[in-house]
Amino acid sequence: MTLTQQDRTEAVAHYIIARADPNKLGAVKLNKVMWFADLEAYRRLGRTVTGQASYEKRQHGPVPNNIVRSIRRLEQSDKIATREVPTFGGTRREHVWLQKPDLSTFSADEVDILNEAIDWVCELHTARSISELSHDKLWENAEIGEQIPVGAAVVVPDDLDGTDIAWALSAMDRASA
Repeated sequence: MTLTQQDRTEAVAHYIIARADPNKLGAVKLNKVMWFADLEAYRRLGRTVTGQASYEKRQHGPVPNNIVRSIRRLEQSDKIATREVPTFGGTRREHVWLQKPDLSTFSADEVDILNEAIDWVCELHTARSISELSHDKLWENAEIGEQIPVGAAVVVPDDLDGTDIAWALSAMDRASA
């Protein structure tokens, strides 16, 4: 059975919510786990785990399209519950799993990538630090509400040096010969 992008996004969100410590996973971090997992999946597998081709630019970084609908559907089907938790900086929206997620739609590689992203985001970052990390040049050049293509986001810009330029010139010479 092939899942729609909405269904895959929902399944990924459910898995992340079930796997992560709810005290370390608010709405901001959920979005960032999905973003960074999709970037890594695209690098390794040539496709995203969620099926998302792009994410929407929001104030705190890229957000999966229709994530609010996915969360609402998970709540309505009693797979998760959402609660507001007071923090020093305000209120954090936490999600708690009520039913085990279905992993049959994910490959082992996809589960590994999701686990790596969950551990990295939840254990090594605050919501603020992971949001700042997602504010790269591509994000900066997009307008709020604009789509950020995952394929463009996996390109890591770097300074060119003489070796890079010599290689490019050599490749051009070979191609024109």
